[in-house]
Amino acid sequence: MADAPWRDLRPSTAPSGVSDGTTKYLDYFQVQRLHSLQQPVTETPYEMAFLVSSQVMELYFGLLCHELGRARQEIRADDVAGALRTLSRSVAHLRALEGTWESYTDMTPADWNPIVAHLGGSSSLQSPMYRHLNFLLGLKSPQMLAPHEPTPRIYEELRRALGEPSLYDEVLALLHRRGVPLPDSAVRRDHTEPYAARPEVEAAWTRVYGDESLGELRELGEALIRVADRFTRWKRGHLTVTQRTYGAKPGFYGTDAVAWLRHSLDLPVFPELWSARAAM
Repeated sequence: MADAPWRDLRPSTAPSGVSDGTTKYLDYFQVQRLHSLQQPVTETPYEMAFLVSSQVMELYFGLLCHELGRARQEIRADDVAGALRTLSRSVAHLRALEGTWESYTDMTPADWNPIVAHLGGSSSLQSPMYRHLNFLLGLKSPQMLAPHEPTPRIYEELRRALGEPSLYDEVLALLHRRGVPLPDSAVRRDHTEPYAARPEVEAAWTRVYGDESLGELRELGEALIRVADRFTRWKRGHLTVTQRTYGAKPGFYGTDAVAWLRHSLDLPVFPELWSARAAM
């Protein structure tokens, strides 16, 4: 393409350097490969923005899985200070992820229809990184494995992720280790099942926020709230863009895409951290 002459270049296998046609910058960031990944197939001027924004979202999903997975390990190791730093980075990543919707600001159905026609029923539900991110945040659903059955390796990876404790599960286990009373059902449960809010967990968070000696755990609670808030803002942006470009047409599996996305907003991340506010 005339506006990106490097798009068709192939990465050099020679040692980096100006003389062999590449540089450390090109090699480290894989720039030539990166700019070869967008292959528009329609004439709509919005397709390039759609491709780039979607690929950026995928990269952020992967980055967030990396960061939240790290935070989960730090919580498991009782490294709350490390987890707070990791969660702070995660909030910044989520803020940037939310900004990707700006590329769709004035897209209309006429802009979107040629693209969706080519996608042939594909959906963001088929993003394994997005599904893994949901599992890390505690939004578990065995049914959400179904879209990934055609890709066995990815299906198996997600099936394992479904059965692992979420970040919130590890946080509740930490509270339990620190002497905060929690029911056994909250710390030893079937991790493949959706998390169900419990009044005892709400009471535990109320105690954490009211006890000055538990200040580190209170900071952790606030860090989790910021993560949940930013993730919900991204989902709200998804709903708005879908309403504007797609409307209430049937989506993946014949479902009403707008209704499905609106329902997903009603699934809170870290639920007792929100409900406990009424008792604080």
